[in-house]
Amino acid sequence: MMTVEVFTRPGTLTAAQRERLGNLLLTELLAGDSAPDAVLDKARTLTNVLVHEPAAWVTNGEEPRYLVRLTVPGSWNNKSFGEYMIPKITEAIAATEDDPGRLYREPHCQVQIVGLKEHAVGALGRPTNSADITRLITDDYRASGEHREAAPGTAIDPVCGMTVDLATATLTLEHDGTLYAFCAPVCKKVFSEELAAR
Repeated sequence: MMTVEVFTRPGTLTAAQRERLGNLLLTELLAGDSAPDAVLDKARTLTNVLVHEPAAWVTNGEEPRYLVRLTVPGSWNNKSFGEYMIPKITEAIAATEDDPGRLYREPHCQVQIVGLKEHAVGALGRPTNSADITRLITDDYRASGEHREAAPGTAIDPVCGMTVDLATATLTLEHDGTLYAFCAPVCKKVFSEELAAR
């Protein structure tokens, strides 16, 4: 579950442009070929993109054209997540600009990633943690029985179906003679908890 809030100065975008920007962010942030479509579709269902025009915007200089706040579970908020998301957000917003390069020359697109503490996000009428959210996103994929083939030198994360490069994998677990690799600590946590529950 992720919330993307884009704040723009009043009049910067028309209603149609705000809608287009919201759809572009939803599509671009959750795209790729390393995860199964079922996982990406569910992640899009649990992601909200809001484009705001605040009534007042005060700084001690020229206001940025866009201020983006990305709110995610705290365990997702790490260096590699920021290195992936900040360029993706900037790229998606730049695609809507008459002068896309402006966002790379001047600080007109400022992105803040906010990580929430465990149990500070809720769904289904209860507080959830990052493992609960990962299960929500991946349950349909895992229930489908879809099995992706791993290319040589890679493994398929058994929780989310993402392709993991074994040469750089830092999250692995051996169980019953099989080596599993994970794309994120939360996928390893979900897998370990489910093994322990058997």
